[in-house]
Amino acid sequence: MAVSRGGRPGHGPGQGPAQGPAQGPGTGSARKFPTGANYAEALQHPELCFSDPDLKHGTVQQSPVLGPKAISGNFASVFSVTATSGQRYALKCFTRDSTTLGKRYSAISTALGGLGGSGGSGAGGLSQPWPVGFDFLEQGVLVGREWYPAVKMTWVQGTGLINWIERNLHDPAALHTLADRFLAMTADLERNGIAHGDLQHGNLLVADDATFRLVDYDGMYVPALRGEQATENGHRNYQSPSRTAADFGPAMDRFSAWTIELALLAVATDPGLWTQLHDRHGEFLILSEADFKEPATSLAWPLLLGHPDRRVRDVAGRVKGFLGKPASALPPLTARAVKLPAQRTASASASTSGVGTGTGTGGYGAGGALGGGRPTVTSWTPAASGASASGVPAWMAGRIAASTAPSAAAQPPAQQLAAGLAGFSGFGGRGVGDLVAGLGALLSTSVPGALVLAAAQPVDVLPAAQGVALLTSAVMVGFGRRRRPEYRAAHKRVRDLKRRSRELADPASAHQRLEKEIRVLDDAVAKDNTASDQRIQALQLELRDAQARITMELNRRTDQAQQQLAGLAAQEQRRVAKALEPAIRAHIQDKLRRTSIQEARSLSNMGNKMVQALQDAGIRTAADFIGVDFSHNPSVVYLVRPGGQRVRVPGIGEARATVLSDWRQGLERRARAAAPTTVPPAAKAQIKADIAILRRTHKAEIKQAEAEAMQKKAALQQRITDERARLTTQRQQRAMDTQRKRAELLHRQKQLAGAEVERVRVEAELGVARREARGTLGAGKYLRFLLTGR
Repeated sequence: MAVSRGGRPGHGPGQGPAQGPAQGPGTGSARKFPTGANYAEALQHPELCFSDPDLKHGTVQQSPVLGPKAISGNFASVFSVTATSGQRYALKCFTRDSTTLGKRYSAISTALGGLGGSGGSGAGGLSQPWPVGFDFLEQGVLVGREWYPAVKMTWVQGTGLINWIERNLHDPAALHTLADRFLAMTADLERNGIAHGDLQHGNLLVADDATFRLVDYDGMYVPALRGEQATENGHRNYQSPSRTAADFGPAMDRFSAWTIELALLAVATDPGLWTQLHDRHGEFLILSEADFKEPATSLAWPLLLGHPDRRVRDVAGRVKGFLGKPASALPPLTARAVKLPAQRTASASASTSGVGTGTGTGGYGAGGALGGGRPTVTSWTPAASGASASGVPAWMAGRIAASTAPSAAAQPPAQQLAAGLAGFSGFGGRGVGDLVAGLGALLSTSVPGALVLAAAQPVDVLPAAQGVALLTSAVMVGFGRRRRPEYRAAHKRVRDLKRRSRELADPASAHQRLEKEIRVLDDAVAKDNTASDQRIQALQLELRDAQARITMELNRRTDQAQQQLAGLAAQEQRRVAKALEPAIRAHIQDKLRRTSIQEARSLSNMGNKMVQALQDAGIRTAADFIGVDFSHNPSVVYLVRPGGQRVRVPGIGEARATVLSDWRQGLERRARAAAPTTVPPAAKAQIKADIAILRRTHKAEIKQAEAEAMQKKAALQQRITDERARLTTQRQQRAMDTQRKRAELLHRQKQLAGAEVERVRVEAELGVARREARGTLGAGKYLRFLLTGR
């Protein structure tokens, strides 16, 4: 890693001096940087736009139509350039200026360069080669006639974290190993006082050897940058809502690290959580910004906090508890931190006694497990294989029924006979069905004789009727016997032993049939899980769409009220003005009444004679007319009285009428200017009270709409949560049932190994079962049971 400073900016090979000095990062004030399109245009000619020899003679990756292909972000565009040696580089071209770019990358280069190689166990050793080599080029790209900085980073061959998880979703061992390596990488960062600043899936690549590569170092913190401010706050779906630029320091990755580790651990333990919580169109793993900002309405937290696996619950509870806390208050992510308390104690004891295999924080122990081995996972999802020596999966030990206990062939003959007789201890207490069967048998037997005694049928019919009655009685007794649970259990045992005997007669065919049953069982649970996943995805879409509809309806209802609220100030002004208007009109009218028409003598063409004519027409003050009317005949002018009457004054023509009207309007303007400007206190108080009522009304409408929207969202959330919980419970139950049945089938397969010996034992047990079923649970025994209850 290096920071290249080259020659003077603006003097690239074959280029004349730039127009004015180019301001390199850290050497001058902020300037406008090119856009991604500007860079793409410049990169069409790498021999002209680059000064770096690897890039100058390299080949820029092209898109089919648009030229150089860019991956654009908020602060930069990234291009792929392949040098003549075949080495591929990622060239990061900045679209925003930062006066500290050079200083930052110089410090980052020095810090990462001093970490040492991967695999070491010393203080500087790394758990894996996660750092990526880079060169910071102050004289990076020539755009127009000015040089701009760029970062040349070694192209990383790897798979994005989300794609890698989806490819390995049903490989828990690989996912757990990846989680361990993520722990190791974060331990490397913590141990060296380094923080990435934007720890998220897009910056985590998984190499072919399943180790991490960490890319994009723009926001990285190293000890040499202590006291600086963050240039970014990281991806919103991986950051605590409380993160600020002041959190720039060695602890700023902790929330992101815990969030990612929780996702890897949860998906490794239960792949179904990926389908339930990951949105293929979302930029997150299983938790997003909405889960951090509104945990009460989150669908993810109930699933994680109520998960059957204790470690998933424990880590989820810790992450949820971090919400709202500053980065500096969070504990670092370590292998010990994600263990359960009992496992931590055991690990500490093993470490004290020298038994542990860990190699220190961030190192790998035997078998590749971090910190001496990751605890065994108890998962309820169906396992693909892994039966124990008894044919039972290890996780089922102590959980399955007696049918999966060790084979009876391994028991002494006396115990075998006891086991055979254990299921046939006779009939238990009588039930309603037994009473019905006994009563029916008694009635059917006695009816023919009763009919003969009652002379309801001839005596010669009695034998045939008695035969039918006895047959009916036998049917009733047999029906009641077959309904007894003891009889059904004995009959099932005999049937199972017969089937087992047939299997042992042809073990190869039986083995194939059992294999087929296992495949059918696995296919059925896979089909059920697929249907469950589809239903959960449909619920996610339903929740998103329904919440959007509720929000749109809320906005529609509140927008009008908000607009009315915003207009209340103007409405108050209009009402004040309207309340003031009568006082203004009264003031103007009073002023006009106080102005005698005699004052019009000073007007042009207006003398005593014209004033007298006006007085004779009833116009004695300026208030006695409101205007002039020329509408009928321009040569005939009328003065308009306040009541609307028109008055013709001799000698008043168009010119004099115009002068007279202007004189009156001038008086009105001066009177209006001197009119009152405030309404009476009582009127103003009433206006304010009315506006306050309207304001409260509109605010109440908004609150009511918001409350109703919240109720609808809560009801929707509860319904979706309940449905998802039901699906999850069904899935767990199906998984447990499948594991039990699978264990039974595997046990039967195992028993086929000693087919001949096993067949002799099964035939003997079958004979005992038949004799005991006929003896202890026979028809005679049942008839006595009906009569005596024993």
